[in-house]
Amino acid sequence: MLIITVLFIVSCSKENKTQQIGERFFETYSKRKEVDKMLSFYADQFKYENVGFESETDDPKFLYEEFYGWNDTGFQYGSEATIAVDEILSNDSTIIAIGTTMPYAYNGKQVEGTRFVICLELDQNQKIKKQTDWFDYPMAEILEAYYLKNSMKIE
Repeated sequence: MLIITVLFIVSCSKENKTQQIGERFFETYSKRKEVDKMLSFYADQFKYENVGFESETDDPKFLYEEFYGWNDTGFQYGSEATIAVDEILSNDSTIIAIGTTMPYAYNGKQVEGTRFVICLELDQNQKIKKQTDWFDYPMAEILEAYYLKNSMKIE
């Protein structure tokens, strides 16, 4: 019985730690300012996939500076928070966040908030080794990304 209790406590403390990592990650993510702090969450070997836009990278700095556009001054939010996380689910190696992006303006054009699910897979050091984003993008954004992606292909 003692062994089962100890295993349960160890298991819960690991899951509690991943829950705390998830909370810190998404709190920092929501502020959309500290790229270096965000990079500290990632493993050296990393893979990113955006399911809706069929995009990938293995460079978290590129993810924040180029893909998410954190340095792009065209993004204007009404508050410091850029996402609202409704729920964070975690176990010892995975964190899943469910939420909504806050409405914003991009180069003067209003963009409504979208629902998202972000899955973070952790390595043995509790660093993100894989991130998968599912955003419920408006159809106009999906079409724009599709045409942009196709115009960049070399034939």
